[in-house]
Amino acid sequence: MAYKFDAKEPVRAEVVRCAAEQLDRAISELSERINDDPVGAVHNARKAIKKERSLLRLARGVIASEDRRRENAALREAARELSGTRDADVMTATLDDLADRFAGQVPAKAFDAIRAQLRSRSEHRPDSALQARAVQELGALRVRVDDWKLVRGGWKGIESGLLHSYTGGRKAFARARGERSVENLHAWRKRVKDLWYQQRLLSPTCGPGVRGQAKDAHRLADLLGDDHDLALLREELAPNTMPVPVDVHAVVELIDHRRDELQTEAIALGERVYADCPKSFRRRMRWSWRAGRVLAEAPQEGHPVELAAATRTPSA
Repeated sequence: MAYKFDAKEPVRAEVVRCAAEQLDRAISELSERINDDPVGAVHNARKAIKKERSLLRLARGVIASEDRRRENAALREAARELSGTRDADVMTATLDDLADRFAGQVPAKAFDAIRAQLRSRSEHRPDSALQARAVQELGALRVRVDDWKLVRGGWKGIESGLLHSYTGGRKAFARARGERSVENLHAWRKRVKDLWYQQRLLSPTCGPGVRGQAKDAHRLADLLGDDHDLALLREELAPNTMPVPVDVHAVVELIDHRRDELQTEAIALGERVYADCPKSFRRRMRWSWRAGRVLAEAPQEGHPVELAAATRTPSA
């Protein structure tokens, strides 16, 4: 099923279902698809782990604290073992996007030389031993899911986690807006992704308003992600890191220009995503949730054809 809570199902049941599905996906990618597409499999597994960690943060009122801390630590370790396997591939794709966007403004040979250096570093494949360890950790976690201590359900179970994510993101936004450092922007991006994943989970119940907010958060996460990829590429272009016989400075200037564009758009969108004060956000989400649950539980009108068939007098 999709990474969304069913509006008709209990919150505790949906937390367990979504947790199990994301773990199953990560394990499947690393066990079955890894040989056919190593980079894609690791990317999908890491994405599933991020969704799992966002779910745990949302469910801080549902899952007993000792269980949640243990599982989050296991997920963090698994993610660490998979990190770094896609960096060179991501930077190559980032360079290609930059070359396409600013075609003709810098000689193509500059991009070609940098691309060759990046590709020479991507020849290594993900460490199979680390992957096996990640699968083992994720598999052990998957077995434990059915034994989680679920201490609370309903809106009360998820309200504190959602508010914590929103408040943390709002504070990270303020820091990034005040100082656009790589660290501040990346920290903000992580909190934005939490909000996006969590509103995505709740949108079937909370309705189109929250679904639209989730789309804004998604767009914001993409802008900040593109900015972070460019920042990593810029670090790689330092003279002592990547000595190439071309004018790297011109490419660095393009990176800085594009990052400024992305950050300006991200800050503007962030003003909308985090427009509510925390109390207003909590109140709006609570009423959206309650209205959605009432609607989901209300008797639905039958289709006209079914109604006519049910009330038709049988012929003699």
